[in-house]
Amino acid sequence: MEIFMLGTVRKSPQRIAILAVGGALTAAALSGPLTGSSTAGGHVDAPSSVKDTAADLTDVYAFTSPDNTDTVTLVANVRPFQVPATAANAVVDFPFADGARYEIHTDADGDGTADTTYRWTFRTKDDRPAFPPLPKVGPLPVTSLSSSSLRVRQTYTLERVRAGKAEKLVDGTAAPTHAGRVLMPDYGKLRDQAVEKLPGGGQTLASQAADAFKANTQAFGLYTLGTAGPVPKWMPDANPLSQMNVNSLVLQVPKSEVALKGDPKRNPVVGVWSTVSRPGADLSRGLAGQAPSYRQVSRQGTPHVAFGLYGSTIGMQRDDGPEDRFQHRTPREDQDAKDFLATSLDPVPTRRIAAAQNFPAPATPRNDIQALFLKGIGASNGAKFGYDLNTHTMNADADAGRIALAEELRLNLTTPVTGTPHPDGLIAGDKQGFPNGRRINDNIDGPLIRMLMGEPGGRSAEGLLPKPIIDQQPADAKSTFPYLNVPNALL
Repeated sequence: MEIFMLGTVRKSPQRIAILAVGGALTAAALSGPLTGSSTAGGHVDAPSSVKDTAADLTDVYAFTSPDNTDTVTLVANVRPFQVPATAANAVVDFPFADGARYEIHTDADGDGTADTTYRWTFRTKDDRPAFPPLPKVGPLPVTSLSSSSLRVRQTYTLERVRAGKAEKLVDGTAAPTHAGRVLMPDYGKLRDQAVEKLPGGGQTLASQAADAFKANTQAFGLYTLGTAGPVPKWMPDANPLSQMNVNSLVLQVPKSEVALKGDPKRNPVVGVWSTVSRPGADLSRGLAGQAPSYRQVSRQGTPHVAFGLYGSTIGMQRDDGPEDRFQHRTPREDQDAKDFLATSLDPVPTRRIAAAQNFPAPATPRNDIQALFLKGIGASNGAKFGYDLNTHTMNADADAGRIALAEELRLNLTTPVTGTPHPDGLIAGDKQGFPNGRRINDNIDGPLIRMLMGEPGGRSAEGLLPKPIIDQQPADAKSTFPYLNVPNALL
């Protein structure tokens, strides 16, 4: 018997936000067409992740760094629905979980197991006296990470793990939760101070950031109901995430560090995913001298696994259902999950959209959708794009017999960086965009729905996507490290 610490679920502002948004989504999904309010991405992928918000992975990004094309940037966002910063954040903040392992994994040979893992482990230092109780920030503005007004701070150790051996890369300090413009008048300066250079090249940042996910909230109903609303353009696309914050782990490393045999030209494709694992103990034996064991509680790679395959979200899922089981599996184990493989060949949203929109559903089995999530885009693996782009079979030194069906966000490290990126990525002819990795400004909902309905090999499904009158979205990401925008703040 093992016991693992899942954290305390309390009614913090973040928890209230999750309940409020989740409740609205559930009501909309069960009662009728949506009115424009929604969530997106991995923000509500499974019941278990919502219950453990500090470990709830929302989105993973992987792209060639536009400001240093010899490097690749990997981003994992966690702990969604953080309210915009105000002075109240001097009392309530949104830290990473102490002791948990936040990891970004890379798979160079396509066998579904990590070849190189980057692991952050956090710890909190609280310098406040026991009495009287004092706020975490203030009373004077915080002008640096060493400011005496910053009484509670998080530090971390970043390790690189290969072949089961962990090597420490750096000890760093996380940029704090934004406490509003009065107490943190220049958050960008604090974030710059939190950037750590890595040995051998590269850099990293652990920080709060503005949520970057650009959600087509009216299209949400297409996944769950098959319809986006009774009247096109009937509501603005008011993306609630455009005002929310998340915690972000940003990593930039040389491409040779993650490519098979260190050669990105010969072996250009790498698979990427992120996990969070919680420490625990084995109660079947004595605790004396027992080192912590870790259980994976969250997983994120290709966006929209729950939406795109199961057409589900909170309120439509059951505890320990397929979405929860996915959160606890490794990519290597996907090939043995028969229900998961079957759903990848017959995704639920396609049938719903076809029935509700009188739109012809592509014939099953959907080898193209299985390729999208489990193989990468290849000329002869079921994908309909007609060329090799990011399947591990492109790696000259990979053993074809060991390449596994495994859900990963696959990236071709040699795809040239375009000067005119299209937010719809590959479906719009931009080979550098999703699903060839994922850039921060890439759209997901529209391209994925179009692929679910048979593009590019079938009839165009672009007309199924509603065009909102007003499109309220997060600001575009920056073109230089760390790319993400500083947290949203009110006061």
